[in-house]
Amino acid sequence: MELFRREQYLSKIRGFYHDTDIIKVITGVRRCGKSSLMEMIRDELIGEGVSEERIIYLDLDSRKYRKIKTDDEFEEIIDGLSTSNGLA
Repeated sequence: MELFRREQYLSKIRGFYHDTDIIKVITGVRRCGKSSLMEMIRDELIGEGVSEERIIYLDLDSRKYRKIKTDDEFEEIIDGLSTSNGLA
């Protein structure tokens, strides 16, 4: 499925792609396109030469991650993925 490009939103966040000292947060009501926007950002990063192994993408609507209830549980999953991808 081809995604509708949200250039207005992409242009606002594009300048922050490589700022590692700040956390970027994308918020919005349910089913407004946050995950699609993240997919577009991932595609742009890969297009810039960032290795797919350096990108961690979690679909929190997936059954696999529905049991995450605390920030510690979330961080544990991120740490595990970072280690398995050689990022840690």
